Amino acid sequence: MNWPPNKAWTSTTSRLGFRHFVAINYGGKGSDRWVNLVSVLDGQARLRVSWQEMKDSSMWNSGWQQLPKLEAKTPNDQIVNQQIDQNTQAASLHPSEDFDDRPWFDQENS
Repeated sequence: MNWPPNKAWTSTTSRLGFRHFVAINYGGKGSDRWVNLVSVLDGQARLRVSWQEMKDSSMWNSGWQQLPKLEAKTPNDQIVNQQIDQNTQAASLHPSEDFDDRPWFDQENS
C-alpha cells in the first residue's frame, strides 16, 4: 500500500461504534507513520491509527466497503457520541422529509 494514505477506509471491526472513516491528516516517518481518522457518520468520533495497522487487511480496508445488512447503521440508529458541540448541532444527521422521493434510494432493499 502506498503512502500517503487513501481518504476512505473501512474497519473490519467496529471502532467507537463505527466502521467507515475518512483520513483527515497523516504524518510521521518510516515505522512511526500514523493516520488521523474521523467517522463518516459522527465527526466527533476520531482516532489515530499507525500506518502499520492501516496496511493490515485483517484490520482495515481501503475504500468504503459495503457492510452486511445487520451491521449497517440506519437513520434511526442512535449516534454513539451524544456530546455534539454547538457548531454541529445545526447540521442534519438524519434524512430530509423527502428522503423517500429520491430515485437512488431503494427502501425495499435497505
